[in-house]
Amino acid sequence: MVQIRRTLITAVSLAALAGAGALIVYDRLDIVAANEVNTRIAANQARAQSALPEEVFAAGVALARAGKVGPALAQYNRVENDDSAPDWLRRAARFNSGNLYLRDAVEAADAGDTAAATPNFELAKAAYRHVLRADPGHMAARYNLERALRRSPEAEQAEELEVEQPPEAEQAITTMQIESQGLP
Repeated sequence: MVQIRRTLITAVSLAALAGAGALIVYDRLDIVAANEVNTRIAANQARAQSALPEEVFAAGVALARAGKVGPALAQYNRVENDDSAPDWLRRAARFNSGNLYLRDAVEAADAGDTAAATPNFELAKAAYRHVLRADPGHMAARYNLERALRRSPEAEQAEELEVEQPPEAEQAITTMQIESQGLP
């Protein structure tokens, strides 16, 4: 009986040790993979087709810096729609998307192309509002939303179309008798 008990304890201990060893190896492989991703990100060689949202975000940043707005927006969109991505990263992707839209809108508005500027201003404002709903203290999104609101063509058109208000109308004096319905 004692021998069976010792054998059972030894077997369970060895199984637990093997399981712990497997977990250590698995964690070590994760650490090595994370270090490889961090090295690629630091070298500005992030892979756009990565399964890691952080690397996809970094690829979007690199594309945006290179002036490739469409592909950068696609990468940010992948991060925004990735449920495994942390909330702060999804907000950062939405904020960066808004920045790209705002930059394109300002360039188009400065060139006099309101047809191209209007949708980009609206997309930028929507992106900043989305970020502010999730994080009302995001001051950069608040500032950029204010810039988009001030620069949007609708604001310029509203100033041009502003009509003087007529003088205050006379106040009508009612002559109708009101009967109480029995309420106090």
